[in-house]
Amino acid sequence: MNMAQESLTRPISEGGLDDQILPTTTRTQNIKSANSASLPMYQLATTSHSQSVYDCYSGFSPSPSIATSYRRTSIMAPGPKSSRVKPSEIAADTKRNFIPLVNANYAELFPPYSFLYRQPTTQLEISRRNLGTRPPAFRVEAGDPVMTAITYAAADSQASEAMGGSRVRIPFVCAANERRPGGDWETGCSGYEEKLCRRSNLSATLSSPWPSTQTTSNYPIPSTGGILSDAVVVCRGPHDHYEKLEQWHDLPVVSVPPTRWPKLKENGTMYSFAEERGMMREKIRGALRICLYNNYDRVIIGDFGLGNSCRNPPQEVAEIWRDVLLFDPDLRGQFTYVIFAFEDPTQSTTRFIWDEMARKGRKGTGATSTGLSKGTASNAPSDLTIFQAVFEPSEIERVLSAPDPRYGLDMITC
Repeated sequence: MNMAQESLTRPISEGGLDDQILPTTTRTQNIKSANSASLPMYQLATTSHSQSVYDCYSGFSPSPSIATSYRRTSIMAPGPKSSRVKPSEIAADTKRNFIPLVNANYAELFPPYSFLYRQPTTQLEISRRNLGTRPPAFRVEAGDPVMTAITYAAADSQASEAMGGSRVRIPFVCAANERRPGGDWETGCSGYEEKLCRRSNLSATLSSPWPSTQTTSNYPIPSTGGILSDAVVVCRGPHDHYEKLEQWHDLPVVSVPPTRWPKLKENGTMYSFAEERGMMREKIRGALRICLYNNYDRVIIGDFGLGNSCRNPPQEVAEIWRDVLLFDPDLRGQFTYVIFAFEDPTQSTTRFIWDEMARKGRKGTGATSTGLSKGTASNAPSDLTIFQAVFEPSEIERVLSAPDPRYGLDMITC
């Protein structure tokens, strides 16, 4: 039995929701290993993974006949001198060939289903596995989030198995379309969820609630809800080439719709309304609670709520993640590490916000009434740079040593 088989056939431990809400037969378990020694307290890194690093995890090898059949029928990634394959063609190939292949041959190993948590912030009871409040190790990296999750899971699995433990699987928190599984993944849309659906069977899992739940659809996702697809199978590399992977990988994906285009103030650096900031905070809390409830104590996060499609203020988003992980009474001290992986290290949501403000100013008054110029927008910090500063070790120490007025007595744990 390979690592994927071992991980996906273990029963979930008892606890949490009762069987009527989430039967234990419809969930898989991530057995936690000892904390990884490779990530010391507050460690911060900015790295860019190469394909050779991704290859350190052998993944799951389809049988030779199935692999041969898939190669014959599906679109191959373009060569170095050829034009890029169209995203819509990759999507059609995934829908026509890869998803049916997984469903027909590996559904028992990789159940192509998902579970909707409608209100994870109130629905899920989180039992503290660790009585301490030690913060997780934080890392901020440049790289593909899914490949980052696969790479770290491989390293942690190797360390765990060397000590007689089990394979480690690390979930990825994915910004989701709240109305349609995978959004417009079959067209050329460039959101990360769409890209991942072209590389995997994520769209199929999102579309298929666990049969035993008697739910016909997981959509629309409630405003603070989230979907766990516990066994998403990845068959292609990042979207720059969509190259076929010789061996497939599986990982859990937590799909949560972020707040989109909130009202902003202070030159686009802050939420105008506490309600919208609070909603974003509840979405983040819900995603993390889904992870912990399913026994995942480490997590990979992409540019959740950032980019031109969402335009949340990146400084505030980073601080929400930080403060929830440091101070939330159910979450603090429960994660081993948290990694923020930015697919595009140059992306600047601040620039998108400032450009839009300048455009509206010119349209309304014939001049840039906001005081922002093209030169100012071009100097906007990248999202990665902002997250680096927020999660810098000395900044974490400062926040921990100073009471935060945004939190009351209900945030204090003994």
